[in-house]
Amino acid sequence: MMGAAKATYIQEWAAKMKELKAIKEPTWEWLMKIPTKSWCKHAFSFYPKCDVLMNNISEAFNSTILVARDKPVLTMCEWIRSYLMNMNATLRQKVDRWNQRIMPKPRYRLDKEVEMSGSWTPIWSKNEIWQVVHIHSKHSFIVDVSKRSCTCNLWELVGIPCRHAVVALGYRQQNPEDFVDDCYSKARYIDCNDNNVSPINGEDMWPEVDVEEMLPPTYKRGPGRPKKLRRREPDEDPNKGRTATTYRCTKCNKHGHNTRSCLSQVIDPEAQKRKVKQHP
Repeated sequence: MMGAAKATYIQEWAAKMKELKAIKEPTWEWLMKIPTKSWCKHAFSFYPKCDVLMNNISEAFNSTILVARDKPVLTMCEWIRSYLMNMNATLRQKVDRWNQRIMPKPRYRLDKEVEMSGSWTPIWSKNEIWQVVHIHSKHSFIVDVSKRSCTCNLWELVGIPCRHAVVALGYRQQNPEDFVDDCYSKARYIDCNDNNVSPINGEDMWPEVDVEEMLPPTYKRGPGRPKKLRRREPDEDPNKGRTATTYRCTKCNKHGHNTRSCLSQVIDPEAQKRKVKQHP
């Protein structure tokens, strides 16, 4: 399934879905009902230059505000404002020390594509058009440097030259970094963090307004300690991210229960040995 989701062109997606159908057809049927633009890279729009499949951004935000989200709304918003103000200042300080045109993480991804380009050979057609062939397999792709496109779709999807484009550019002794989309440049990064969050005075110096006094909402605290973790979805695994504890019976030596609830009439000698080791 992940192979189909990560496929950047439809032929690769179809091949992976065929493999999935052979392994488990009900899963294939369930996935085929979901629009491909929601989970497959080959159907993503080229406009945002993003191929992210996971919701890591929302998870990171949720983890960051963990210490403030159980506060009153105004207190929580003030904490987020202070956090963003400090974060923007820190990022501006970091970017001043970077001397390359492309920022570090896009540069790292480009370096991986350059590393993987060693198994491909370019064949020049005309002008800026190339056919790039794999050395050990029958795979080949068309690269058009003038349009910054490759039939594998990765260059258009992400905005970073794929391994096929890197081979074609290297034949002409052109630097692949010059063909990375401008959205990954240092200049654009500075623009994103240039608008700082303005500082404000403390609550005791806020201007007074003539409005009716705001009363706290009627609220009844539930029993037990207040929960700090987020509410999980109904179909989400409650043990995700933690190691689940499994029990093994010291009578029949099977998992999932203990001696008190064991229904077996046969005593396993290995289980008895393990019991002696646990309780010498």
